[in-house]
Order: sequence, then structure tokens, then C-alpha cells
Amino acid sequence: MNRVKILILSFCFFHFTFPKDHSFHSEFGLEWCYFVGFLESATGNQYGYELSFFRLKLSDDSDWEAEIFPVHFAISDFSNKKHKTSQTIKRSIGDLSGYSDQFIYSGDYHLNIISKDKFHLTAGSKSKNLSIDLDLKGSGKILVHGKDGISIKSNRNPNIFSYYYSYPRLITTGHLVLNGKQETIVSGTSWMDHEWSEKKSKSLPTLATGETGWDWICLSDSLGGDYVFFRFRESNSAFPEIFGTYRNPEGKTTYWKEPGQIQMEPIGHYWKSPVTKIEYPLHWKIKFPGGEWKVSPIFNEQEFDGSKTTSTIYWEGGVEAEDLSQKKSAKGYLELKGYKKSKDWWEF
Repeated sequence: MNRVKILILSFCFFHFTFPKDHSFHSEFGLEWCYFVGFLESATGNQYGYELSFFRLKLSDDSDWEAEIFPVHFAISDFSNKKHKTSQTIKRSIGDLSGYSDQFIYSGDYHLNIISKDKFHLTAGSKSKNLSIDLDLKGSGKILVHGKDGISIKSNRNPNIFSYYYSYPRLITTGHLVLNGKQETIVSGTSWMDHEWSEKKSKSLPTLATGETGWDWICLSDSLGGDYVFFRFRESNSAFPEIFGTYRNPEGKTTYWKEPGQIQMEPIGHYWKSPVTKIEYPLHWKIKFPGGEWKVSPIFNEQEFDGSKTTSTIYWEGGVEAEDLSQKKSAKGYLELKGYKKSKDWWEF
């Protein structure tokens, strides 16, 4: 039995139980519950949103363990190519943040878990410039990644893993406020991602250590298929490893985990953020068994500067994709993490 199999057998196999597992898991060190979506208002405007709830367990030499709860929130105005963000970080003291089987909250950001297939999201409810109040309803078709929900991020180092599931195609309605203007959301679809990792609490989890980086994308296509592609780098110098999940319209799930099954490469010029000066590859070609996606951003300026809360700056935004050979299109969200500010010509 090789090393990979031995390590996998040492994991605690986790069988998801819903709705309980929609909430946070206190015994793990790192966790995030994440929503993105495409929304259409009664006025015909098109929007995207991101709302990410994080939990990180800290520990010192005593028995006392603290949890912190960062939140990242953004709305992309696709019709006018504008992007606005907000964030917070709270600790589990003074009733400023917390969680139970029915909810997760941190400051002015709330996830209510109504049932296995129903959620209510509120963010920035006290803000006159940036907020959402959304109802989400699913069909019951939760997408589990990897064997028994164990999502390996690296074949070279299988200790880097998470328990991972997604909930695509959540029907979404409600309200949003952007720059003081309230919009009624009459139709929309959201994608939920939930991952947790590491029972160790004495140090930062392996998945989140400083040099890791990844290119992640979720896509829902026009024929009823759902995709996740994940291009992971253990360090800036490491060769990327690529993994994928596909669920076809009939509900059959395929996992791509072997080297060479997926080719995911940036194409064209990188976009340089005028704010942080970081360069990001926003156009991608993804070849997978049976097809090829060409991915482009809906607009470029969808960077999130989370340095005040999670110490990360990344690109997170709505994208569109085409597979001309299969005559289908898709929409989704792309996340690019681990890119650094490029040096100016005078820097060495």
C-alpha cells in the first residue's frame, strides 16, 4: 500500500448530515462557508455577489481556545461594471459572533440555516450603501467532492485536504442595496461551497499556510451540468496540481484526480490591479475529458483586498464560459489566491 493510501486511511472519514453540517464544526481548525451568485433585479440590472463566512481556531499554551470569524462580502454590478466590498472580523466574545446548528453570524453578517435546502442571508443590514437580504432554496442535489467528502488538494502531499461539498443552483430572491439604491431581486441562482480542515489548533492549518495558492472555479452550464476545477500550488515555486468534479444533468458525479486528466492554463494577457498592482490571469482555457471551456471575466475590476481580516488579497468575480465543441455556455465564479505584487522595473 503506497503512502497516499496510508495517509488517506488515517483520516477521520466524515459522513455529512444535513442540515447540521451546513453550520460550523468546532473540532476543526479552519473552515469557510461561502456563497456566490448571479442576480437579476426588477429593473433588469444584473448583479453578482460573494458572501464568505470564515472560522479559525486559535490556541495558546493554556487550555483556552479562541475562535475568530472573518467575513468577506462583495457585490458586482455587472450592468455597470462596478465592484464594492465590505469585511469584518469578530471574536467569540461579547456575543459579537458565533454559531449553532441553525445559524452563523459575525457582526452584521448572518447565515440562517432554515433546513437542509433553505437558507436566509443578510449582510450589511445597517448599511445604506452595501447590503443583501436573500432567500435561497435548493432542489436537494448537494454535490460531494472526493471519496466520502474528502477532497485531496495535492497528490504529492495528501495531508493537504478538506471535507468539502457544494450546493449549486440555489434559487435566490430578495433585495440588495448598492450605493444607496435598493433593488428587488426577482430571479437568481447561488452556489454554496463549504469546506473544513485540520483538527490541529496549535498552528495554522496546512491548507492555509502562507505560500499556498490556488485557482478555483465553479461553473453551471446551460444544459444542467455543474463543474468545479481546482489548480493548487503548495508554494510559489511548486508545479500546480489540478483536480476537478463534474456532475452531469442526470446526477452522475465524476472526479478527476489523476495528473493530466485536466489542463487548466491561463491564456492572453494578465490584468494588473490599479489599486494593489497585483497581476491576475483572468482568461483561462480548461480542457477536461469530453470538452473544453474558454473562460472570461464579466469585467476585470473584481479584486478583494482582505488584508484587514484574513491577510489575503485575491481576485474573486463572476465569469462566463463557452464550450464551442459541445455548443454550450456556463456562468460561474473564479477565485485567484496567492498572486503577489509584480516588481517595478527598478526593483530587484
